[in-house]
Amino acid sequence: MLEKLGHSRPRAEDADLLRGQGQYTGDVAAEGAAHMALLRSPVASGWLRGLEAGAARAMPGVLAILTPQDMDARGIRAFAMRFPPPGVTPTPHYPLVRERITHVGAPLAAVIATTAAQAQDAVEAIEADIEETAAVTTPEAALAPQAPLVWPDRDSNLVFELHAGDGEAVAQALAASEHVVEARLAISRVTGLTLEPRGILVVPGSDGGLTVYSGGQSAHRLRDEIAAALDLPEGRLRVVMPETGGGFGMKMSCYAEYVLAVWAAEVLGRPVRWIADRTEAFLSDTHAREQVVHARLGLDAQGHFTALEVRSDAAIGGQIGQMSIHPTVANLGGLAGFYRTPLIAAHVRGAFVNTQHMAPYRGAGRPEATYVIERLVDIAAAHLRIDKAELRRRNLIAPEAMPCETPLGFVYDSGDFPGILARALDLGDQAGFAARRAEAAVRGRLRGLGIACAIEIAGGPVTGVLPEHACIVLEPGAGATLMSGAVDTGQGHRTALPQIVEAALGWPAEDIRLISGDSARVAAGVGSFGSRSMGAAGTAALKVCAEIIESARADAADLLDVAPDDLEFEDGAFRVSGKNLNVTLQALVNEHARSYRAATMTATDAPTFPNGVHLCEVEIDPDSGTTEVVRYTVVDDVGTVINPLLLKGQIHGGVAQGLGQALGEAIVHDDATGQQLTASLMDYAAPRSDTLPMIAVESRPTATRANPLGAKGAGEAGTVGALAAGINAVADALAPLGITHIDMPATPARIWQAIAEAKAEKGQGG
Repeated sequence: MLEKLGHSRPRAEDADLLRGQGQYTGDVAAEGAAHMALLRSPVASGWLRGLEAGAARAMPGVLAILTPQDMDARGIRAFAMRFPPPGVTPTPHYPLVRERITHVGAPLAAVIATTAAQAQDAVEAIEADIEETAAVTTPEAALAPQAPLVWPDRDSNLVFELHAGDGEAVAQALAASEHVVEARLAISRVTGLTLEPRGILVVPGSDGGLTVYSGGQSAHRLRDEIAAALDLPEGRLRVVMPETGGGFGMKMSCYAEYVLAVWAAEVLGRPVRWIADRTEAFLSDTHAREQVVHARLGLDAQGHFTALEVRSDAAIGGQIGQMSIHPTVANLGGLAGFYRTPLIAAHVRGAFVNTQHMAPYRGAGRPEATYVIERLVDIAAAHLRIDKAELRRRNLIAPEAMPCETPLGFVYDSGDFPGILARALDLGDQAGFAARRAEAAVRGRLRGLGIACAIEIAGGPVTGVLPEHACIVLEPGAGATLMSGAVDTGQGHRTALPQIVEAALGWPAEDIRLISGDSARVAAGVGSFGSRSMGAAGTAALKVCAEIIESARADAADLLDVAPDDLEFEDGAFRVSGKNLNVTLQALVNEHARSYRAATMTATDAPTFPNGVHLCEVEIDPDSGTTEVVRYTVVDDVGTVINPLLLKGQIHGGVAQGLGQALGEAIVHDDATGQQLTASLMDYAAPRSDTLPMIAVESRPTATRANPLGAKGAGEAGTVGALAAGINAVADALAPLGITHIDMPATPARIWQAIAEAKAEKGQGG
C-alpha cells in the first residue's frame, strides 16, 4: 500500500484560497451579530481598584458591559494548566482581571455593542482605577534578588525549577575533559503572527445551544476549555473551525476573548463577534521561546563529546497559561541532537515576568534545543580549529546503533545521520563554499555558511502517545466521507488524508470528502500540533480503511459466490486468486447499494524522530549590517512522504519562520515599564518574500515502525533547523573579524554594532 503514496498532487484547497473564496472566521455571516471590544490594561503591573462604566453604558448602541464583578457572579472558572511539573501552584488566570494586573493588554472589561465602532467608543469611555506597580520583563531580571514581584503574594518570581539528567556526573565529566567550550545564548521572544488574527463568532440557537466559529487547532479542546470555564454541559456547545490561516501552537488553547464572547452571546441571546486587529493581536496573543541559556560542552583530545551541561532561565509570563510551561521542559531530550554525547544534564528555571504568558510555537522547545547544541558545536569547532562538518561527523550516532536511547530519555528509532549529513553537504556544495566566500570578499561582502543537524520528537509525548479519531462512511450516491479529529491549519489535510484513503481503499481521492474541525460532526478529536497529523490522523485513517475492507469482504464474497478467505483486496477491488472474478469497492457501494461505516480512536505505537540537515549561506554588507540569505539547502528524513509537494511547502514555511526569528523577529518590552515596543508590523520584522532565496529540499527517508504509515512528521522540521543554521551562518560570516557569537535576532543594527566594536578593539575606528 505504501508504494502508492509519495506522489505530488496540487493542494485541493488552494483553488478557493487563491481566488479569495476561502472562509475564515471573519467571513462567517450571522444576521444581527453584535460586536465585542475589550478594555485592556495600559500598564504591565498593578492593581485594579475599580471600574466606572456608567457613561459607557449610556452610549449609543451599547448592549452590555461585562466586568470582573459580573464574571464572579456568573461563576466563571479560571483556566486550567496542562502538563505542569510537580509542585507548580496555578495563578488565578481568569478571562477578566479580578485584581492583579500582570501585563499590558490584560482584559479588564468587555463591551458589546451594535457595531464595532460603537463598542470601541464605549471602551474608551470606561474609567479604570489602576494602582501601578514596578514591572520586570526578563527572566534574568525576574530571578535576581530584590526583583519586583509579579505576584506579591508569592515569595519570588520562580514558577518552577526542574533538573534532568545526572548533574553531578556531568560536572565531573566536564572537569575531566580536555576541552570545554561555553556560551551564553539569548533566545528571543516571538509570536505566531498568523495570516488571520484570532477571532470568534458565537451564534445562539433556538434550542439553547451555542455554536462557536473560530479558526484553531483543535475543535474539541476549544469546546472543552470554553465549557469548563463557563460550566456549560458539553452538548450545549458546538465548535466549528473555518480556515485557520496558521495556528503554529498559538491557536492551540482557549483565550479570554473566546469565553467572554460565548458568555456575551448567552447573556444577549444574539450572535456576538470579536476579531482582533493586528496591534490587539500583538498585545493579547501568546508569545514563545524567550529564555537565556548558559551551556557548556566537553570534548576529549580527539574532539569527541564527553558531556553537555545546560542551564536555562525561561520566561513564563504574567500568568501560567494552559501550556506556558510545556515548551520549556517537554523537549529537553532534543539537546542530544545527532550526537552520541554520553552525559547530558539540564537545569531549567521558569520565571514570572510582566508580559503575556508563553505557549507552544512551531517546534515548542525543539528549535531551542537544536539551537543550543548546534551553536555549541560550531563554537567548539572554532576552538579546536576543526572543520565544523568534520567535528559533527566524529560524533554522529551511527545507523547501526538504532534504536538509540539518548541521555534525557528520547529513543531514536531510526535514522542515517552520517548519510543525511553527507548528502546535505554535497547538495549544498560545501566544497565550493571557500571559492564563493573569496568571490564575495572581492565585492566587499562577508559570506558565511551555517550548518544545523536537527532532530525533533513528533507525535509524542514520549510516554502515553495521544490518540486521534477517524471515521469513514461509504454510502450509495454520497461517495466517501472521511471525518478526522485533526484540524487543517494550512498543512493540506484535504489533499493528503484522501491520498492515504485512496492508497488503502482504491477510492479516488478527488471523490473523498474530508470533514474536520467540527465538534458536532466529528465525534472526537485531539487536534493538530507537534507534527502529529500524518502519523496520528493517518494511522487512524488506515485503521478504519482496514475495517471497511473487512466489512465489505463478506458482501463481495456473496456476490462472487466464494468464501471470504478466498478474496484478496488490491487496487480498490476484491479478487479471487487465479480466477477472473472481481468486484470493486465502489461497485459494492454504488451498484449494489451497500453502505459501510467504521470509526476509531487510536494511537500510534510510539513517537517518531524526524531529522534533517540544514545548510544556510548568507552575505553581509559590513557597512550597513544588512544580511542576505543567498542559499538554503535541506535534506530531511521525515519517513514516508505522502505528498512531496506538500512536504516541500511545509519545509519552506518552517524555514521562513525559523529564519524570521534568527534574523529579525523579536517581541521587545521596555525594561522599566513593561510596555510592548513591537506592537505592529512596522516594529516586528517578519520575513518578507525577498528575505528568502529558493530553498532546495531533498527527502532521504529511513523506515520507522512507530506507525503503519512509516511517517515521521514534517510540520515543524523546517523551523527546528533554521534557527541554528541562520545564526551559525551569520556568526561564520563575522568570524574573520574576530566576532565569535551574535545573539538572535541578527538584525542589521546588531550586526553593525558588533562589527564596529570589533574594529574598535583592533584600533580600526568605528
